[in-house]
Amino acid sequence: MDNDLDLAALRAFRAVVREGSFSGAALVLRAPKSTVSKRVADLEADLGVRLIERTTRQLRITAEGEVLALRADRLLGDADDIRRALGEQGGSARGHLRIAVPPVLGHVLIGTIAARFRAQYPDITLEIHFLDRTPDLLEEGFDGCIRFGPMDNSAQVARLLQHGHAVLAAAPGLPGLDSLHHPADLDHMPLIGIAAPWAAAWPLGNGDQRAEVAAKPGLALGSFLAVRDAAVAGAGVAVLPYLLAKPEFAAGRLVQVLPGWETPRKGLYFVYPTAQSVTARLRVFIDHMAGALKGYDTVR
Repeated sequence: MDNDLDLAALRAFRAVVREGSFSGAALVLRAPKSTVSKRVADLEADLGVRLIERTTRQLRITAEGEVLALRADRLLGDADDIRRALGEQGGSARGHLRIAVPPVLGHVLIGTIAARFRAQYPDITLEIHFLDRTPDLLEEGFDGCIRFGPMDNSAQVARLLQHGHAVLAAAPGLPGLDSLHHPADLDHMPLIGIAAPWAAAWPLGNGDQRAEVAAKPGLALGSFLAVRDAAVAGAGVAVLPYLLAKPEFAAGRLVQVLPGWETPRKGLYFVYPTAQSVTARLRVFIDHMAGALKGYDTVR
């Protein structure tokens, strides 16, 4: 190979492999299909090998193409790291951030936090996805994600943003609330829970006391927002993140059931691939999130 590896051509090739077609790659790259095709052809010419076998109906990745595809992510990732390091001279914060957050945090807080961040850093654009799973940051192209601990022993780096817990809540007029003195008494109450695959027992503590409610809810819903609304409507007792319950307590739409009993506190973390992947724009976003979450009590 006499020529240098063209990163734009390599990016086009990776997009074709991922999308399974030149037209799909063109949509992802926001480039004409002819441009994508030419870049791949130029890459093949530079490397002196056939990477993709094309027919009128389908395409097939060659053995040489498979080898390059396996290394393309690392090559392009390294190039992006270098570009970020050189493009943010003097630590100035500019560019684009792609972040993933849990839906409960996203629906309740992230809009306000993101708006204030953009007002403070207008040269940084934000793309925030709501995911109920932890994404593969490098594979899916995220600069970082917010997730609830405990953290595993992965190679990723995490910064603790906040701790949180959940409490028992119900509408003030729900029959039977006066008879509740211990979590065991919940066996005789209508319960609202999270639908599978998240359904589980409710671990509760009150000082040195511990209890676990084997929750068998008569109503199971797919999000905590729906659980909150059902509790406000009087459907039963729910375990709600304090983040969601607090405004309802203040408005009188919900009351705390068995005050003092709550779930164990969990950490809320900002996770990013490596220490070297922290750009100036990512650093100021993490700092902004940490500051914005002070005073909040959040939990999954």
